[in-house]
Amino acid sequence: MAEKENIKKTDKKLVLPEGVTNAMFAAWKERYGQKKVKVATLYLDDEETETMDIVIRVPDRNTMGEFEKWIDKSPNKAKEILIKACVLSDKTFILENDDAFFAAFSAAAELIPVRKAIIKN
Repeated sequence: MAEKENIKKTDKKLVLPEGVTNAMFAAWKERYGQKKVKVATLYLDDEETETMDIVIRVPDRNTMGEFEKWIDKSPNKAKEILIKACVLSDKTFILENDDAFFAAFSAAAELIPVRKAIIKN
């Protein structure tokens, strides 16, 4: 229970990435949903010393459909679809930098919604 309280307190003091204003973040939350817009820290080197923060959103059904359509035919195109749809800040830098690209893809992939069902018979 205390862990959930700490998370809530941390969210209120969220530090936004450079170049992202509170108004931009609030507009993204309104457009995509309060719980679907996140700030992610990307590691840009193997030692995990160089980082950057980005704003990213949870992929929606249409984005997942496009991503899954291309994942077997052209994996790089599928990754670009996911990044272009889900990364909301610093997109140009991410698309031009391999380290940032792979880290952003990893972050977006972690946000893919997976729900569990209970089979009764």
